[in-house]
Amino acid sequence: MRRYRDANTGPGAGTGTGTGAPTSPEQLPDWWDGSSDPLVYVSFGSVAGTLGLFPDFYAAVTAELARLPVRVLLTIGDGADPGALGPLPDNVHVEQWWPQQSVMPEAAAVIGHGGLGTTLLTLAAGVPMVVVPLFADQPFNARRVAAIDAGLALEGGPAAVTELSTALQRLLGEETYRAGARRIADEIASLPPASEAVPYLEELRGAT
Repeated sequence: MRRYRDANTGPGAGTGTGTGAPTSPEQLPDWWDGSSDPLVYVSFGSVAGTLGLFPDFYAAVTAELARLPVRVLLTIGDGADPGALGPLPDNVHVEQWWPQQSVMPEAAAVIGHGGLGTTLLTLAAGVPMVVVPLFADQPFNARRVAAIDAGLALEGGPAAVTELSTALQRLLGEETYRAGARRIADEIASLPPASEAVPYLEELRGAT
């Protein structure tokens, strides 16, 4: 079966504001006072925060990442109040949403729940990820990311957050995951655009 890539999933593309509308890449503000530590983008999508996981789960994530020499950009979704997280570690900045395609060129790693949109975008950008699946198809996505050496899967739901700092250090320290993520990005970039499938679909429709 011939596969195709969406025009908005190539390197540097993204889901924009969280509504699915792509926006133009823009440079990230310097929220970390000139720090050059690796940038880690953290997002659990728009649903997790409505399932009773906010703010405790998110606060636990920031506490884990506070131990490491990294810059953290955490997005929490439109329905969550950043103020509910209380005082933040110096290396963590929180936004409700930020255009993901402006983050990926600068990100050294992504932490997420295995939602299809962010996972595909991260793979297309060649960025390794730590996946903490929470519900739906996310455990399957997490296992697949691990199987292709594009990242690590921490199954066990919110309790797996205690393993996060160790997993992130491994992700950043081992070339295997960067190489695996770049390999997948190259494969995605080599796929023909989805528009090329239109004649085949029209042909199938005519055959029926």
